[in-house]
Amino acid sequence: MGICYIVGAGEFHGSFTPEDSDLVIAADGGYDSLKARGIRCDLLVGDLDSLTDAPSDVKTVTHPVEKDETDMHLAYLEGKARGYNKFRIYGGVGGRADHTFANYCLLSYIRSEKNEAVLVGDGYDAFVIENEATRVTGTPGYTISIFAFGGTARGVCVKGLYYELDNGELTPSFPLGVSNHFTESECEISVKDGALLIIRQI
Repeated sequence: MGICYIVGAGEFHGSFTPEDSDLVIAADGGYDSLKARGIRCDLLVGDLDSLTDAPSDVKTVTHPVEKDETDMHLAYLEGKARGYNKFRIYGGVGGRADHTFANYCLLSYIRSEKNEAVLVGDGYDAFVIENEATRVTGTPGYTISIFAFGGTARGVCVKGLYYELDNGELTPSFPLGVSNHFTESECEISVKDGALLIIRQI
């Protein structure tokens, strides 16, 4: 199984070239970004309220405007239903601040379901870990920030960054982990109880 790419109507940064095994889902206006870049669209999902011109040759799953989930969340559900467990999200930042924050929340939701997701922004990417350890690659001198997400994170260990932490506690109200940086090409981050939002300069 390949990667499920989800493209929203926000600012598109970076690029990707899907393989045959990958799935590319446009979340509403994300279709315009795909079309502008000549990237194929396998599925269009959403209420279509931010789409310039709905295509007639792309499979579409339409939802009402009044709904609980965002279009990005609905796109994730479609990808998950098709068996994908690795997601990369583009066009999920910029524009409305509430939608950007909702996409950070979506990262947490996806990880809580034991799936992997990365949100790509302007010179950075973001992902969530929960009750686990991970190794993160980076460039010496580049920034990496670590935030408690959704509640207090306990048993936090950070190794291989300028500021290290051993069995510490992070809270959402005090961003102790902001603006750390790589001293080597890899670091290790772990949390025993809770979730961490990691934002890495790329």
